[in-house]
Amino acid sequence: MAPNDNTAQHRRLQVHLNHLMGASSSVNPEEMLLHDQTYGIQRKLERNDTSATTSSSLVLEHNFTKARQYGSNGVDVETLKAFLDGKYADTKERVRQTLAKGNFPHFFDYDTLHYQEARRVLMGWAKTFADELPFDLLNTLRNDYGRFVAWFEAFGHFNTSLCVKMAVQYSLFCGTLANLGTDRHHEFVKLGQRLQVLGCFGMTEKGHGSNVRGIETTATYDPKTQEFIINTPNPKAMKTWIGGGQFCHYSVVFAQLILNGERKGVHVFLVPMRDRNTQKLLPGVYVEDVEYKLGLNGIDNYSFGFNNVRIPRTNLLNRFSDVTPDGKYICKFKTESQHFGATVGELSGGRVVIAGLGSACVKSCLAIAVRYGFTRKQFGPPGKGEISIMEYPSHYTRLMPLVAKTYALSSALSYVREQYHHKHKNAEANALGHCLTSAIKVAGSFHTINTADICRQACGGAGFRAPNLISGFLRDTHVFVTFEGDNQVLLQQVAKYLIAQYAQAVKQGCFCGTVLEYYKDGKVEFNGEQDLTCPKYQLYLFRAREIKMVEELIKRLRDREGKGEDEWEAWKNEIVFANELGMAFADRMVHEQFLKASNLCSFSISNTLTLLCKLNGLTQIQKALGWLVSNGVLCPNLGKKVDSLVVSYSQEVSKIALELIDAFAIPSQMLPPKWDLSDYTVTEN
Repeated sequence: MAPNDNTAQHRRLQVHLNHLMGASSSVNPEEMLLHDQTYGIQRKLERNDTSATTSSSLVLEHNFTKARQYGSNGVDVETLKAFLDGKYADTKERVRQTLAKGNFPHFFDYDTLHYQEARRVLMGWAKTFADELPFDLLNTLRNDYGRFVAWFEAFGHFNTSLCVKMAVQYSLFCGTLANLGTDRHHEFVKLGQRLQVLGCFGMTEKGHGSNVRGIETTATYDPKTQEFIINTPNPKAMKTWIGGGQFCHYSVVFAQLILNGERKGVHVFLVPMRDRNTQKLLPGVYVEDVEYKLGLNGIDNYSFGFNNVRIPRTNLLNRFSDVTPDGKYICKFKTESQHFGATVGELSGGRVVIAGLGSACVKSCLAIAVRYGFTRKQFGPPGKGEISIMEYPSHYTRLMPLVAKTYALSSALSYVREQYHHKHKNAEANALGHCLTSAIKVAGSFHTINTADICRQACGGAGFRAPNLISGFLRDTHVFVTFEGDNQVLLQQVAKYLIAQYAQAVKQGCFCGTVLEYYKDGKVEFNGEQDLTCPKYQLYLFRAREIKMVEELIKRLRDREGKGEDEWEAWKNEIVFANELGMAFADRMVHEQFLKASNLCSFSISNTLTLLCKLNGLTQIQKALGWLVSNGVLCPNLGKKVDSLVVSYSQEVSKIALELIDAFAIPSQMLPPKWDLSDYTVTEN
């Protein structure tokens, strides 16, 4: 890089940092909000007007006095927005207004920074956002988790690294203290909300990730001093990939509790890491920096270990178990397995956060790619002008199913949020919550990385350019399929839950009260016409696939055990099919919740949502077509029609695509300033 390039980069960096630290903006926030409500840059897209426009002029060019309720195709955009926002619309709108104030510019030089500089910038952003948090964190984490997830859904349009950083601080660190600790730990949540205490989440080890019960870090109780001694017995026991590791003052550490030489299983401890005043590591704590990664380079991922680090007895998170001063063990559960299940069950809410954050990233990618599709022109009929690439079936058939699934997942996410809120009612509700959070995280994260990839391709070379944002989402979200539970492991957990539900139903002689309650008298009922475009018939197909796969998996496991394989070996050998079952459940759940929501929605958007529901159902049938036909669930003659129906319904959705994207209500400041994604320079003043 030439010296003058370095100078320009640092000058732009200083401009952004000054802006972050409180430089006043000449733009009226009310004008910005009015821009967001107009939904569409004075409909430049309808005129295919691709004249050069800076981001500030996009904000100031509007003279509208009233937000438009309906799009040009009669689509009720405002009610669609309300549908997507759901019961937490107030929280999402507050976040949008915060983003639209202009204090959080998209940092186009962010990817060119050294990772250490990126981390410092991100820390500054985090402190600014913490001041804008619109709720009491402790109360929200314990009593209104859906509002917490909604915050990330709206916040995710800005910067994925920052969202992940805040998720580590608020969901993993503060959330663990709130859900596994008691009153003696909750003061740390209050300090953590204001970032006066920075924390991290010490579960994963170099030798153990998904197998949490196998972690090797130890916490040995010393009754003489009433302290736990935290140790890392070998290099593979070092905690690793720990977000927040560079700046954290404390970590919630998962370790094997040892009392009088006896192991009591995995427990969680609050362990000091650094001096809050000097930021120096405390004695006995040693760290390694993970450094550069594929994405999320603003996240300070570290590995760390402990050498005889002593912590007070009261630093054990003691909601489910405790140790008395003289070393006696008290536990609310009869077995170690029950205690472990309750402990990790309290942490599944992070999966919902990932699904919510992924939803925001998907909406941003689609907003960019769809609008680009209408402005980008290539080829045309002989003797006539070029047409937009969105008019080609090869283009709209790539993007429109993604729009439909985004709406479907929004309904499913709302459902899972509510179910997770009720998980403390009883053991069954807790098990259901665990299944649903696993399923929504898998479905959401796979959809996120798939959508980012296809949107990048759909924008051609422009999608590869960092300031146009899609490439950043593609890079930063890929890890969503791994953290907060590897998707392959989560799918197994869903499958195991379904088998348990089936066994329970057989035992009680009825499927009522289970997630398979649609299975009555040995069949899945459907009395209507076999119409592939009927959402109810689509649901019937998904249900039939799911229940047949449950029964098939049970049969396979029994056959293997009958041939001498033990239970563990039989399961290992059927993991591939078990994961297919888990995905079938997720597909059915998402479609079913979208169908229910579209049936209950406002009349003005009913037809719009039904159209999207049909396309989403057709797309999922297309994906499972081989299985449905080969297993006799769908007749071959109907199966032959699926591909052409997907194309025709994608075309119908493309006619209202701009309005569907407008309903995402993404602040214009969080999107590229030109929908044709052509070159532009970042203003330096």
